[in-house]
Amino acid sequence: MKYIGVYSYAELIATGLTRKEIRRQCKTGDLIRLGRDRYADKAADQVVCEVARRGHVVSCLTALRYHGVWVPGTATKVHKRGNSDAYRKANALCRQYGRPESLRSAVDDVPTALRHAAKCVDGEELVAVCDSILNKELMTIDEIRTEMASAPLAKRRLLDVCDGHAQSGTESMVRCRLRSRRISVRVQVQIEGIGRVDLLVGDRLIIEIDSEEYHRTAEQYEEDRRRDRKAAELGYLTLRFTYAAVTTGWADAEGQVLAIVREGRHLRRGTKKKTDTRITSANP
Repeated sequence: MKYIGVYSYAELIATGLTRKEIRRQCKTGDLIRLGRDRYADKAADQVVCEVARRGHVVSCLTALRYHGVWVPGTATKVHKRGNSDAYRKANALCRQYGRPESLRSAVDDVPTALRHAAKCVDGEELVAVCDSILNKELMTIDEIRTEMASAPLAKRRLLDVCDGHAQSGTESMVRCRLRSRRISVRVQVQIEGIGRVDLLVGDRLIIEIDSEEYHRTAEQYEEDRRRDRKAAELGYLTLRFTYAAVTTGWADAEGQVLAIVREGRHLRRGTKKKTDTRITSANP
């Protein structure tokens, strides 16, 4: 988890500090009192500090981002929650299904953040968030189901299509969109001579997707081209989509995929019912 540096009084005591030492550090400036039951050290995250000063805690998508989970959107919007009194005074706070709960750490843990995110996002975005949680082994699918027990049935059903093999949220989104079109797609497929590919449609259409955080070096760019050349030698087609292509230009990207599928070019001639021995997948 990203370094926070904001603590409750109980958390400071748990580190071994005494009440006297806490008061002394507040006087010397080593600790800064942000408000009721919240203290920060000199290296504390300023976004979390500002939320704590208002008596709230970082939650929902922002908290999940702090835990390293892929979330949709940008980091500019700060998702936060409060106690029961706070919800009577402010409307810009995230909520979970059911009653508000007590405020503990300055940043919610993954289960609490997920419960609040479940009310903020729908469809493929919720699937992508849960995929990321599974991929990073922060929770199991059974634990996610338990935390989502109070969510509407439509959202709980989305858990049936989650896949922890997905390496990025954009990959999850593309998988959901293609399957909604009744297109057969496999995730993180290992192909001999090429390596692991993000998605494989049919027998021979490889789809590689760049995540928002992915920045190519010259070496990475050349490796991508090498893989594409090798794929072509082995009879595969390759489409590469950027983060922008998935999030804002999907109509064009989807059109490319659909054109290939309609023409049957995603399938090998004469081997439609055979298995390519070069292909292995964790989730056939």
